[in-house]
Amino acid sequence: MIRGKGMKKEKQNYKRFSVTMPAELYEELEEMAEDRGMDNRSMMISDLVKREVLKHRQLDRSRVMAGTLTISYDAAVDDCANRLIALRRNYLDEVISTFQVMLEDGKNLEIWLVQGQVEVLHTLLSRALKCSKSMMGQITFADAILPPLRTNR
Repeated sequence: MIRGKGMKKEKQNYKRFSVTMPAELYEELEEMAEDRGMDNRSMMISDLVKREVLKHRQLDRSRVMAGTLTISYDAAVDDCANRLIALRRNYLDEVISTFQVMLEDGKNLEIWLVQGQVEVLHTLLSRALKCSKSMMGQITFADAILPPLRTNR
């Protein structure tokens, strides 16, 4: 939000707590915070907790989440590209956008922006991975969802 004259900065609510951990783990945390350019341990711990909360949210398989599905495959092995197009057509409500890059040695990399119930998105990934023996893939979830998309329905 851009602040103009007379606008107050929204103050974020923070809670303070202490953490006790083995000295060796503390040193690793310090090193990791420095490597990641974090200003302090609190920022580092907040980042780690956010990641774990995001993982925990994924346990609710009916929860709607946005994310990316990343897959790579050898285009020379079979007609996987056309099967992936057909698969995306079956998931029009979940697949928002796709990006495809042709790599060296006949390999392809596809990144799909997706949103839907966690269970449906995992099913989509499973079905995509069955497309080819050369297929590799993963799904990464975001901590927010897309705003409502407009349709003509």
